Amino acid sequence: MYSKNCSLQNNFLDIKYTRSDIISSTEKFNMHLHDFYEIYYFLEGDVTYYIEGHGYQMEANSLLIINNKELHKPIFNKELPYERIVIHFFPWVLSKYDSYDFNLLECFENRKEAHHNKIIDKNKEIFNYFKKITQYVQNKSLESELMVETLFIQMLVLINKKFNKKTVENNNFIKYNRRILEIITYINSNIEKSLSLNLLAEEFYLNKSYLSHIFKKNTGFSVLQYIHYKKIMTAKRLLLDNNSCSEVSSKLNFGDYSTFYRSFKREVGISPQEYQKQRSAIEKYQFFND
Repeated sequence: MYSKNCSLQNNFLDIKYTRSDIISSTEKFNMHLHDFYEIYYFLEGDVTYYIEGHGYQMEANSLLIINNKELHKPIFNKELPYERIVIHFFPWVLSKYDSYDFNLLECFENRKEAHHNKIIDKNKEIFNYFKKITQYVQNKSLESELMVETLFIQMLVLINKKFNKKTVENNNFIKYNRRILEIITYINSNIEKSLSLNLLAEEFYLNKSYLSHIFKKNTGFSVLQYIHYKKIMTAKRLLLDNNSCSEVSSKLNFGDYSTFYRSFKREVGISPQEYQKQRSAIEKYQFFND
């Protein structure tokens, strides 16, 4: 697509094109935990993308839609060149369009978690929007900001139409282990409890070593990593609902506040208090500028 990697950003979205001839250790083991929504467009490589226990085998000109509650990670089946485009955006940047009947975020929000994430772009219609958007971001002309926003909205409309059509189609390209999905559902439904490998092994009548093995194989995460990340994600949501930091720590059974503080800062990069203040300021800014 381009002669070299590029990362482009404006007030509306963040878009990145990357081609890796050699897969780095960061790409192999990076676990995604973020507040924004993601559109991942796959161009080349041999990748199975795991989202909450579902494995999507990627093919050229296919894309994934991923919301801010879905843990995800690529697994590289072969050491082949890896090419992709990724768009990140915060859902609240679309709040100005809420008055319309068409829901631009339907494909991200109106579905069961980790279901129907993959869409095939057979005729490269969505890809053409990516090209136009990146051209305007690079161009930096007077109309660039407006064109990027309007093209992105048009692209979301098209993705939603393809999503609604796709949900009634066959989904044989998804790999999953039914028992792992049951365990994931149990964890998410009981995330406020004190969860452990021992508890899950007893609940599902499985040997601990076997449970650890099949969970890692099917999700790309260890059981404890998954529980940890889900607790942090839930903590972020609770903090934004104006719960105090100590209340969040207690609700999610982190044991003590210092453990919660260290875990949160390690994963998010800032303290719970800083996160709460920062996100509150961003949302207030958005409210007054809509």
